[in-house]
Amino acid sequence: MARASAPPLSSMWVYAVGSTDCGWESAVGMTTIACDHGGEQLRTAVLEIGYGYNHIAWMNGGLLPSSTMYSSTPVCVTGSNYTWPCTAGQTVVGFLNEYNVDGHQNGLFKYQNTSTNSPWNTMSVQISIL
Repeated sequence: MARASAPPLSSMWVYAVGSTDCGWESAVGMTTIACDHGGEQLRTAVLEIGYGYNHIAWMNGGLLPSSTMYSSTPVCVTGSNYTWPCTAGQTVVGFLNEYNVDGHQNGLFKYQNTSTNSPWNTMSVQISIL
């Protein structure tokens, strides 16, 4: 897969929240997720456009260890849509980062990252999980 010259982070959002009780629920454009998540597993997925180097996540105010990010999938553009996984010949424009927050039934998930290049901007996003 080709990687473009590293564009700075330009946007990010919590893409989805998943749990044993609710399955995966789209979180695009939401500040609070609708389903009453719970059960053994609780997962979050953050979609970021651009390249970052300093992923930091918190759950209920507690800093999550870097090991809780269990997947980082390259994101490409197909037509006018962000898609993953990328196919041969596509250019990576961002990443879908997935976090394991098992042990939490609900609360506030926060994520931030800093661009790998100028202007080295830091972006953040959060979602309230019921």
